[in-house]
Amino acid sequence: MEGMSSLLSFLGAPVVVGDPEGRCVYVNSAFERSFKTSLDAARGEALAQLFSGGGREAILGAVAEVCTRGETVSFRLKEGDAAYLGLCSPIEAELDRVGVVILLTDEPDLDQRLLVFQGEIAEPLDDIADAMEELLEQTGGRRRERYRVLVERGMSALERARKWNEELHGALCGRTTSSSSSASLDPVKVVRQVVGRVSAELEESEVGVQLLAPAQLVAARGDASMLESALMRLVRHRAAEAQLDGRITLSARLVGEGEGRGVLFSVIDRPAATESAASEAEDGEGSEPEPRVVRATVAALGGRICTLEEPSVGRVTAIRLGLAPTS
Repeated sequence: MEGMSSLLSFLGAPVVVGDPEGRCVYVNSAFERSFKTSLDAARGEALAQLFSGGGREAILGAVAEVCTRGETVSFRLKEGDAAYLGLCSPIEAELDRVGVVILLTDEPDLDQRLLVFQGEIAEPLDDIADAMEELLEQTGGRRRERYRVLVERGMSALERARKWNEELHGALCGRTTSSSSSASLDPVKVVRQVVGRVSAELEESEVGVQLLAPAQLVAARGDASMLESALMRLVRHRAAEAQLDGRITLSARLVGEGEGRGVLFSVIDRPAATESAASEAEDGEGSEPEPRVVRATVAALGGRICTLEEPSVGRVTAIRLGLAPTS
């Protein structure tokens, strides 16, 4: 026990060691400081008696579970104003269980845990959006109203969930703005990140993505992660279609005058103009140039989106956001 106690004394987290009878044989100095006791006073006491209130029940339950399962168990323990995450592990020697060791670490505050949960929520929301888009394609939903209406309802609900997830993130990070459209973003940084990520994804394909933007632009109004997600989806949507020259251009520039100024983000490509593609467009298939989730995201950002065919340029989908307010 001497070697073990010497090692445990260097730990900054409280540690208590119990014998097979559930009595304390050792506490380290961190435990002494945190629980206002000493090794001499704690030695020989029942483990549960070293704690108060609900802490006693937590320790009793953890020790009982370790003795039953012979495996490490985790638990939460509250002592006064402090909250801990506990790990209770069996101590074995020559295949015989000779006691337990309990390690207590500070439990993250509620906001930090919620922030982790919020981040976990975002990924399945993106997966649902992809599945809804695929469902629309597979069911011919662009031409069949009953499928289109159902998918639109799902997309609308999804975007509301995404919006409130973003609001939760802002609240947990202490952001004082009440909406993602009130935040600000660096336009050039966003388009560079999108081009970098998509170029890596399409490295093995015949489609290339190029950037057209100045070295610097004034800040635009909106949430950077939401805009990046919308642009990524839009470029992927274009890349999945047949291209005449195999190139997609993503640009950002300042437009307008005075109070009407804004930042215009454009995705430019040249779709294949075949007879089969033209007939499909007449039937309504492919007549919606932007994925619904992209339009919903732009709307949530407080921006506008439209697609135009320019004979000398190609197909241009433009997203316009207002300038961020200056302090």
